[in-house]
Amino acid sequence: MKKILLFMFSVLSVLSVWAADDATKILDKAASTFKAAGGVTISYTYDLNGDKGKGTIKMQGKKFVNTFADHVIWFNGKTLWTLVKENEEVNVTTPTPKELAGINPYSFLNMYKSGYKASMGKSTATYYEVILKAISPSTSMKSVVVHILKKNYQPCYVKLATVDGIENKISVTKYITKQSFSADTFAFNPKKYPNVDVVDLR
Repeated sequence: MKKILLFMFSVLSVLSVWAADDATKILDKAASTFKAAGGVTISYTYDLNGDKGKGTIKMQGKKFVNTFADHVIWFNGKTLWTLVKENEEVNVTTPTPKELAGINPYSFLNMYKSGYKASMGKSTATYYEVILKAISPSTSMKSVVVHILKKNYQPCYVKLATVDGIENKISVTKYITKQSFSADTFAFNPKKYPNVDVVDLR
């Protein structure tokens, strides 16, 4: 379950005050760009502690649906549904902000504002590298490394490391903006999964 929470979702030290300010400005720009993009569909590859695969995440504001391996995770802004197809079971919960930080790999677009210290890493001609390190003991992520493309401020790579030693590397293969999603895109539909048991843990 800890690996699932880390996935859904999928960035070294500060040398100067200028470097920290610059990193924050880049993340501010990336966050505003994401907000202006409307609905977004992202295809990606992942490496979760050596377990590799592909996935797709659709996002709009705080809502998302993430599909990878035999898992599907929906979040409609309030309720979270986690489906494991192999088990034919979906768990229904109301996640805390801390839990959401480990579920959505793009949560760094907000989490850097509190509980983390931002600094510049080894940027290239193509992307900025920004590193977030936890400064609060209550955070689920130990560190996040993000590569943000200079041409459009879209994230192209995210590496998340939890305090429990789980590491997930996510590389973006396709990024489509201005998507139009209906409200039910981000909620579990029992009619589509008639053989799945629903376990309400709220």
